[in-house]
Amino acid sequence: MAAIAGGVVWVVDSGLLLLDMPPESVMNDVLFIVAALFTIGGVVGFHAVQKDDYGRIGRGGFWTVVVATLAIVVGLIVSLLGNTALERLELFPVGTFAVFVGFALYGAATLQARVLSRWCGLGFIVGPFMFLIGNFGGILFGLLWLALGYTLWSQGDKSVGQPSRVR
Repeated sequence: MAAIAGGVVWVVDSGLLLLDMPPESVMNDVLFIVAALFTIGGVVGFHAVQKDDYGRIGRGGFWTVVVATLAIVVGLIVSLLGNTALERLELFPVGTFAVFVGFALYGAATLQARVLSRWCGLGFIVGPFMFLIGNFGGILFGLLWLALGYTLWSQGDKSVGQPSRVR
């Protein structure tokens, strides 16, 4: 459910930006934080489904996405509270790059594990790049997370108890 909620918040946040709300508004920052935290929840759900099948690359991608996203969130919260100390560390660009790399690794591992549909792995790889096309890309990213969340939710307990792949 976190992935679905994250998708909804990404769509709302990016939609507000399309309506000419200033990108530096507190509302957009808060929505970004909420969307990012829900997205982490979704990634944790995907991790629970395929953690025994995707190996070191998947675990590395998972932890890279989680840690980098949390670093961005912490930097944004500190900035919202008025402290500029973390801005000097250039946390946002470094964290964003790490999220891109983490999702690429995670997507590749998802494709290799073959626990989820192939499009899920491709979505993890391509998803972050949607933000490069502007605010409309954020809406596309949100719609992708809605679909990913539905896929995860529809999995239910199907994958629990399945033996892991032989390596």
